[in-house]
Amino acid sequence: MGFPSPAIDYIEPRLTLNNMLMPHPANMMLIETPDGFALVDRTITAKPGEAVAFQFGDYPQVGRLFSTGIITQDGETIDGEGLEGIIVLGKVTAEILAVHEPSRPTI
Repeated sequence: MGFPSPAIDYIEPRLTLNNMLMPHPANMMLIETPDGFALVDRTITAKPGEAVAFQFGDYPQVGRLFSTGIITQDGETIDGEGLEGIIVLGKVTAEILAVHEPSRPTI
């Protein structure tokens, strides 16, 4: 036959966005935001200051978690009794921003 290829020692797995952005695919969810989308991992516990996805009423939203409450993307603070209706869905691991502007002309 012959000798095996010496390059076999240097084979690396392919880089894909799924592997990079979704380390736990079974526990990830995609939330639509006004600016695009957010990937949320339900297995990671968020620390104060990190972005989290939460559900207030029927609508999922993204905000920053702090020790006293949550600050929404609009700058509103939810704390105290307002936290009773909040369900934290998980930590935001990536945000995908939409850059399409329908009023911009195509060149």
